[in-house]
Amino acid sequence: MSGFMEALQAASAAQDAYVATLPVWVHYWMYWMLAVLGLGSLVFSFFRAEARWLLLSFVVTIIATMALGMTVGWNKLWGVTHLVLWTPVLVYYIRRWPVVEKRSVFGVWFVAATATLAVSLVFDAKDFVEYLMGV
Repeated sequence: MSGFMEALQAASAAQDAYVATLPVWVHYWMYWMLAVLGLGSLVFSFFRAEARWLLLSFVVTIIATMALGMTVGWNKLWGVTHLVLWTPVLVYYIRRWPVVEKRSVFGVWFVAATATLAVSLVFDAKDFVEYLMGV
């Protein structure tokens, strides 16, 4: 067990080092995602199934991303966990779009979360293609 904990600490330190090299705007984007997708889904998960699905995928993504980082290191492959785990949530949100009341507090969050997922997945797809191309 101590070997795993040491590997986890090393991966976390490597992740911190990788994130430190990213542009400042990416840090702000990550804070935004944490607030909207993480905190927002936690708050609304008490009331809405849509938020529970996003919260579940958000938590699993954190675990999967750390496992990926421990396995292959920190690079542009990082976002593949978002592509795998958030794409189904985005599809679900698009399908739920017509029935969600946008003029409610939940509706405003739902729109922000949907847009955040979509933009994030575009960035992640770009990074994944660049990783495959060796850029």
